[in-house]
Amino acid sequence: MNIRKIHKSFVTSWTPLLIALLIFVALRIFWIDRGKPWELWGSMLIQIGIAMFLLFLTQKYVIIREKTLLSAFFYLLLVGTNPLLFQDLRGSIAAFLIVFCLWILFDTFQNPLSQRNALNISLILALGSFYWVPLLLFFPLIWYGMRQLKSLNLKTFFASFMGLGVVCLFLLAWSVYKNDWAVFLQVLPDLSALWDFRFPLSMDIKELVTNSLLGILLLISAIDIFMAGVSEKVQSRTFLGYLTVLAVVFSILFLFQNQWEKEWLSILYVPISLLFARYFTVSQKLGTVWLFLLVIVFFLLRLAWPYLYAIFF
Repeated sequence: MNIRKIHKSFVTSWTPLLIALLIFVALRIFWIDRGKPWELWGSMLIQIGIAMFLLFLTQKYVIIREKTLLSAFFYLLLVGTNPLLFQDLRGSIAAFLIVFCLWILFDTFQNPLSQRNALNISLILALGSFYWVPLLLFFPLIWYGMRQLKSLNLKTFFASFMGLGVVCLFLLAWSVYKNDWAVFLQVLPDLSALWDFRFPLSMDIKELVTNSLLGILLLISAIDIFMAGVSEKVQSRTFLGYLTVLAVVFSILFLFQNQWEKEWLSILYVPISLLFARYFTVSQKLGTVWLFLLVIVFFLLRLAWPYLYAIFF
């Protein structure tokens, strides 16, 4: 058995990705009698859309210098083996909005005249915050991203506030029309939810092992990006550095806002899928190939473990 050929087929061939997609759908069919079917299928379709969107971002902006399908594969693997996210419609929608904002943001690379992009991102996040308030926390990350991408200036910074202003003005006008100021106050998101950090952390041994593995892989991926240095194009290096920051921030929010564990986990899987895809595509070392296969086996066993335990123990 040639391990490198197996790895290469995952990287460049559509067959493993299509098989992963079929398994992803089959698991949802198996899960259909648990909870609300419309949430299950809605989450599934959005998550598949996110996986394809990540593939689109990878190829359009050459985030990874070699052709690869691993960005979509890793997102399907991580989401598809975590039953916690099978019916997480809110987290799936939030993650999709984040990916959509990343698309708009990456389009501003070294373009100081990106006011429209900044306004569009602001509108998406402002409207999305009525559905899930913590999306507002993405605003500072957008400003940081525009700074890294050399597109932040007074005009784009001001434009990023315009979306919030437009939404607030619309609500204000509606309140005046209804002659009821309570409408404006009641509809506004509860901003106190943004600072709702809860201690101590609580997770079982399976979650601890899984999160530790993800943390180690994220650290390895970040070190590999740093060590690559000038071998990466400026654009790719900039995007990868920004995605690393996103992954770290989302990891912190996932750990310390565990009342929104599912939502932050769905969002966290976006940057780490791209970072893992880059590491396991670019690195051709035999140890990396084995690690790639072991990661796949680990997450499949993580999903199957309760059933295997019930059968054999």
